[in-house]
Amino acid sequence: MRPYPRLAAAGWLAPLAALLLAACAQGGPPLPSTVRLAADPPLAEGALAAAGELLAARGLAVEAAGEPSEADLVVTAAPTDAGGFPFVTRYWVAATGLSNPAEGLTMAELADAVAGRLTDWSPLTGEALPLRVLVPIEPAPPLDRWWPGSAAGAQAAPLADIPGALEADPGALALLPLDAVDARVRSLAVDGVDIVFGTGEVAAYPMVERAWAVPREVGDGEFARLLEEVARALAERLALSSPEPIILRATGDIIPARCVYAKQQEYGDFRHAFLELGPWLAQADLTVGSLDASLSDAGAPFGCVETFSLLAPAASVEGLALAGFDVVTVATNHVKDCGQSACGDQAFFDTLANLRAAGISPVGGGADLAEARRPAVVTVQDVRFAFLGYDEIAPYYHAGPGVPGTAPLDEVYLREDVAAAQQQADVVVVLPQWGVEYTADPTFGQQALAAAAVAAGADLIVGNHPHWVQAAELIDGAFVAYALGNFVFDQDWSVPTMQGVVLEAAFHGPHLKGVRYHPIRVGADFQPAFAGAEEAREILERIWTASAALE
Repeated sequence: MRPYPRLAAAGWLAPLAALLLAACAQGGPPLPSTVRLAADPPLAEGALAAAGELLAARGLAVEAAGEPSEADLVVTAAPTDAGGFPFVTRYWVAATGLSNPAEGLTMAELADAVAGRLTDWSPLTGEALPLRVLVPIEPAPPLDRWWPGSAAGAQAAPLADIPGALEADPGALALLPLDAVDARVRSLAVDGVDIVFGTGEVAAYPMVERAWAVPREVGDGEFARLLEEVARALAERLALSSPEPIILRATGDIIPARCVYAKQQEYGDFRHAFLELGPWLAQADLTVGSLDASLSDAGAPFGCVETFSLLAPAASVEGLALAGFDVVTVATNHVKDCGQSACGDQAFFDTLANLRAAGISPVGGGADLAEARRPAVVTVQDVRFAFLGYDEIAPYYHAGPGVPGTAPLDEVYLREDVAAAQQQADVVVVLPQWGVEYTADPTFGQQALAAAAVAAGADLIVGNHPHWVQAAELIDGAFVAYALGNFVFDQDWSVPTMQGVVLEAAFHGPHLKGVRYHPIRVGADFQPAFAGAEEAREILERIWTASAALE
């Protein structure tokens, strides 16, 4: 951890050097050899160190002033009539529990909640639910600065207790420092900006704490200009950089076979199933999916008939490419299917090759067991993500020594592979094919395997196979989504099989800061789109109801 945030801009050095040279060239009063600095206690150490670095290269020193009135430079969190150069020292986040349906609110609505004037969520979500506001005792948010006046509606609590309180009370709303936010809570956009997920105009984000670097007024000579330049550079040096979230989006089951194949054939476009949501998926830094079919021309695909041999033409990879998939698990129970004809392992090998040719990394399958267990490592913003895929549904497709196939979901393999992946990456994501179809409830076996993966070092687990959305839970800070439902498939014989969610996860560096679900509905032409508001709420309710029942 840096002793103070990194420099937001490096433009201070040239003007400062020019100013010092000009001061020496002119015959005015000599500059003092030492600049005196006063800073508020939380800022003092970083301010003195930064000022020392700024001035040392020019032969000037810095020392702590006894009182602000004695200082040449003051760094303070209190606004002053003397002006100065403002900089951000802390971001704050409005957060709820994961099951709260709110997406965001305004600073004016927050002011009403903090003051005790807004006591119910119904104006925000349409749902009658008592609203209460929690704020940490330490650090305390600057409520008076944001909303001068009453804070009668805010209850103070220890910071460590607030995430648990949000989980226990869906109506609770908390103000949390950004560095305390993690996947246990759900960030809300404020005035249209979500600092955790990086949506909206981040520069306009209102929930910030600021400090000011203020030069002493010493006339308009060279020393005054020096102090102004140093104060400006100090503000740049001490400014907390705005977050640069890494966004991962993961889908449910992708099966462009059977009726999906027939429909895409009818449209003459093997991207058709992805046309609605593909461009949105591609906007993520990482897009991840579960391919529960083979993509090959080695066999003849079935059309829209009842069959469990789910082969799609090789051209079907065009849809995945349109959606910007980076990683796809092939550890599924249909990845060796050959359609209407026998083709041995050729469809499987073609699937791996077709994905790679499209720039998509397959995981969970390979020419032998070692390759099937090998992670795909993708680097984004200098953060290394390792992905592992496993299947527990189809042992007849599992790989072995010298045998091509999928990685078996075996607890010993899982623990070994996750621990090894930790040595290669900063974040480990596990993609298991598991569980029982057509239920929202994971099995005890799924829960045990999830716990084993987390104990070995997994940060995020995204499961699939049940064709329904399933429960989610947090295990020691890692988020487990047991199943995301269908994304592209033709199971139009029931409502739940035509529904799903896209999981969105925000990482700040290697740290998982938040997750949220985007409910989707597979349309009549097997093209997924965002679900309408009422249906979206029903899909999420099934997830959180099942989650609450987990033991």
